[in-house]
Amino acid sequence: MIDQFTICMKGSSQETPITKYYLQELNWRDFFRVFLPLIILVLMPVGYGFWRTLYGYSSFGPAAAATWGKYWFLAGGILVILVLIYTFRRLKKAHTWINLYPWGLLFHFPPGRKRKIKWEEVQGITSYSINTSFLGLFQKTKHYLILYTKKYAPLRCHPGLHDQVGLKKIIKKHTYKNLKPKLIQAFQNGTTIPFGSISISKNNLILPKVEIPWDYIDGISVQRGIFVINLTAQNTIEIPIRKIINLEILIHLIKTEI
Repeated sequence: MIDQFTICMKGSSQETPITKYYLQELNWRDFFRVFLPLIILVLMPVGYGFWRTLYGYSSFGPAAAATWGKYWFLAGGILVILVLIYTFRRLKKAHTWINLYPWGLLFHFPPGRKRKIKWEEVQGITSYSINTSFLGLFQKTKHYLILYTKKYAPLRCHPGLHDQVGLKKIIKKHTYKNLKPKLIQAFQNGTTIPFGSISISKNNLILPKVEIPWDYIDGISVQRGIFVINLTAQNTIEIPIRKIINLEILIHLIKTEI
């Protein structure tokens, strides 16, 4: 009985998410706060147009009835289309979420597509941020996260997800816990390790058009989303970090060689 109870508890813990990251959650309160006012807004011109049609018909005949309510019905039709577009976008956002479990992640993309990933299946992470502003007044930072696995094409976390920064920290913590020792061991064994636009071996740092021996590298840094390689010849090579996979592990391995 104890063993069966333990198994049931383990099974239930795997099915219950620790945290859920929504793009925009949708609940019953939103119906009363958002959708009910929108429905009333649509019904107002339609109702007024219906009243104008009845009044025109009863007072001046069919010709007036066909004319007086026409533009109000047209306005109501335009509002219906706008509300339907907004509703579709809101439902799409509500169905974009990521569930966090002890064993990994469950991605949900509209319409109903799911991607289940265990921590040990993640082979790479690309993480970067972009600062945007409007007329230099309103500034906003968008955080981007891309996961690479053998099972699926690259999985992109929507930058608008709630607490994207916290999600990135958790994913990196669990992924690098499994991935970092493997890559370090492979590197020490002489394997060339790819990191997106950069690859490294025991002898060289390999770029798409050139291979640079470690003796020619003076230092590295990350500045405003750019991975900077300082060469002993007082030249620099700059690579956007959005083109690099597993940046933190790459930095660790390079620093052991220079």
